[in-house]
Amino acid sequence: MPLIATQPAIWKPELSRKQSDAWWALQSDVVEEVLYGGAKGGGKSWFGCHWMYFECYEIARRYVPESRRHPIPVAFMGRKVAKRFKETTLDTWKRFIPADRYSIKGDPAEITIADRVLIRTGGLDDRDDVEKFNSAEFARIFIDQAEETMKDDISVMRASLRLTIGGRRVPPKVLWTANPRQCWLKEDFIDNPTPERVFIKALPTDNTKMDGLDAYLKKLNDAFKHRPELLAAYLEGKWDAFEGGDQLILNRWIDDAYNNETYIADTGKLISCDPSRFGDDETPIFLMEGTDIADKLILGKASTVVVADAIVDMSRRNGHCPAVIDSIGIGAGVVDSCREKGVSVIEFNSAAASQEKEKYYNLRAEAWFKASKDFSEHKIRLTLPNTTLRKQLVIPTYSFRNGRILVEDKKDIKKRLGGSSPDWADCYIMGLWARSEAMGRTGLTVQQWRELKKHYGY
Repeated sequence: MPLIATQPAIWKPELSRKQSDAWWALQSDVVEEVLYGGAKGGGKSWFGCHWMYFECYEIARRYVPESRRHPIPVAFMGRKVAKRFKETTLDTWKRFIPADRYSIKGDPAEITIADRVLIRTGGLDDRDDVEKFNSAEFARIFIDQAEETMKDDISVMRASLRLTIGGRRVPPKVLWTANPRQCWLKEDFIDNPTPERVFIKALPTDNTKMDGLDAYLKKLNDAFKHRPELLAAYLEGKWDAFEGGDQLILNRWIDDAYNNETYIADTGKLISCDPSRFGDDETPIFLMEGTDIADKLILGKASTVVVADAIVDMSRRNGHCPAVIDSIGIGAGVVDSCREKGVSVIEFNSAAASQEKEKYYNLRAEAWFKASKDFSEHKIRLTLPNTTLRKQLVIPTYSFRNGRILVEDKKDIKKRLGGSSPDWADCYIMGLWARSEAMGRTGLTVQQWRELKKHYGY
């Protein structure tokens, strides 16, 4: 039972129904982690601070009978960026947790409860600090705005949940509070829930502590009336409906591509390949007919000879069609080998300059952004739904650097995918680029250009 139920004389916060659901879920003997997430303004940080205080007080009461000169570290509370934690979550703690209930010192702050236990705080943006989790032993973790974190950030934190006091193991509990976003939280808690991991939806109407709630809701409606899916996420906590404002390709556009009856048939064939460069990456080889994937071969990390032979074989079986190949890293060897064996190759160097240098940061940004535009304008048709391709297509985000569009770095995407590289999506985007943009300006020989014209009718 939580402390507020066993200590009637102690100060008690007033919880909303959803906050109570999250609180009691964390008291279950089965549940180890709760994602309390959803709408903006749902009182998530307020709830997290109160939960952390009462949990640590309860640990002190049950496991540490006497005051200690050196309190036992039992918990961690933080955000991805330390500076933001200090400005937001820690400020919420100081405003709402009575000052006579704890002592605080240091930077990053250490919070002592009942002179017996200690809460460490901070950010996950300092690798040295994160590495300290390897030797840490905690029983409680609260991460605010957890949608900012990467899978790597939380792996070491989960491993730190191994606290024993006086030979008694303290059952671990984790609270993640978050706004909707396409990230590892959605995959762990919503797409693949387990009895140990529970999702509780937060709504702004639950937040009885917010002044001017009606004005806040009106502001959200006015700001996002052009993006109904954002309103569904921010006001109703619908993670499945959420499409980020910086998301390149939206889920609903992919749905439209699978139901596109207005698409003009294009039977021109092209092979696309993104050779793997790292241990766990895959090497997808797609046979594309127009914008559709007619056939595919997925290899692990393979030698240039094996990849090239697979491309050559697929090309021969499909009328000696051309191939677009990522030429960075081992891809250069695949390009050379395929050309030696008679395949017409279009090189794709993602770091190369775009033809529209004033608009796109590099060729990769150009290819992804133009594919996004084609999806939004219903110029894409897909016939066989593929979960892996869909998941990878909706992950990348874009930003602006020096006024030019830049697509999220592949290594950052890989972190948000939990270690998986977006190889399928990159391969497919290359195929779209080669089909619609690369013809005639890729340095092909006359013979190669004639072959492309023959297959695509240009």
